[in-house]
Amino acid sequence: MTPEESEQIASLGAVFFQNMSSTVIFTMGLFGARWWRKILFNRLLTGVYILAFIIGMYIILRKEKKMAHKALIALILGGFVLVMLFTLAEIAANLFVVKFSLVVSLPGGLVAQEIAANSKLVVTGIVEDLCGNLIFLVADIAIGWRAWALWAENRLIKWTLLIILLADIGISIADAIADTEVVLSLNNNNTITLDGLSAALSLTVNIVATLLIAHQAWTHHQSTHAILHNEKTQVQAILLLMVESGAIYGGVQLSSIIIQVLDIHAAPASPIQNARYFLVVLYVYSAVLNPVALFILIQTGNTYEHTFHLEDVTSLEINSTPNVS
Repeated sequence: MTPEESEQIASLGAVFFQNMSSTVIFTMGLFGARWWRKILFNRLLTGVYILAFIIGMYIILRKEKKMAHKALIALILGGFVLVMLFTLAEIAANLFVVKFSLVVSLPGGLVAQEIAANSKLVVTGIVEDLCGNLIFLVADIAIGWRAWALWAENRLIKWTLLIILLADIGISIADAIADTEVVLSLNNNNTITLDGLSAALSLTVNIVATLLIAHQAWTHHQSTHAILHNEKTQVQAILLLMVESGAIYGGVQLSSIIIQVLDIHAAPASPIQNARYFLVVLYVYSAVLNPVALFILIQTGNTYEHTFHLEDVTSLEINSTPNVS
């Protein structure tokens, strides 16, 4: 490569870096349609989440501060912090790639600049992986909490949920540690199993909790059908929303697991890898949106005089199955 060409690339990188600071989406188009679509997809989901977060916090802060609401506020705020860190780490990584790959010239040429850029991505890679794992845990805890609230008097169900959640938390922590080691050593042989196990446990939490909620919804429907016929009660509508949200989230989880398996032997920059990128991002934002969106749907869909509280569900007569003591 001639000095003139190197200077042109450096100039292009400098302009690109400056523009990216003000608008990431536009400048990523300089790298091609694929990068542009990825950044646009990320920022679109970020915007949807921030809007949902603002609406959810506005609704919940106007309500009486019961224990369940305080716990929900903590979950929503925790998810928001993690998403912001995840997003900032991703933007910082893109900035580092552009700056150290194109702007800063090294004697070794583009190869040396690429190596230098990769060395700057260690911290951002660790932050992204850690925040992603914690976001999935927040979603799992929220889903398990719903089932726990509906089966609060059944010890067998409570212990089953607790054991699954503890296993999920333990594997997620181990996976986060393994992912950190991967970023530091660039060797992903040890994390493939943990990634799959962590995703499988997260899906298990969702399936078990959603089935338990579906059982309560069916029990409540059976107990009120003779009186109300085809009319839905407030409790039934809430339970169905919980089941539907769990089913949608489960579909995203299952798709992510399938694409991870297909990606093990996929070639670099293949359609499988591109699909995995979009599904991973969708998985992250689906996880953090799940509790917020469900809360908003329940609150805005409530046409009754009294506002729904999490404690109210457990106080209603929807648990007609015998308790296990």
